[in-house]
Amino acid sequence: MDDRSVVWDAANRKHIDEDHPERGISSRDVDEVLRDPDRVEIYLPDRQANEVVGRTAGRRWLVVIWIDQPEGRYPIHARDASKRIIRKVTTK
Repeated sequence: MDDRSVVWDAANRKHIDEDHPERGISSRDVDEVLRDPDRVEIYLPDRQANEVVGRTAGRRWLVVIWIDQPEGRYPIHARDASKRIIRKVTTK
């Protein structure tokens, strides 16, 4: 698992915090998912990105996509995890 710092700038913070208010996801939620000790990480070679499925401190399941930057993990997308994805990561 990658435990490097999460990299925020004006662009990705705006995208997560403001561009999709209907999702109700904050950069804090993303930070929590990326620190979840039980998260599941998958590399997406077609997107050259990483997908993480994990939970916030409030136990909300999210999918976070991040790309590798020299400074750390740069989140580019976040959404609620579907029931199918949650089942897949919890029934091992």
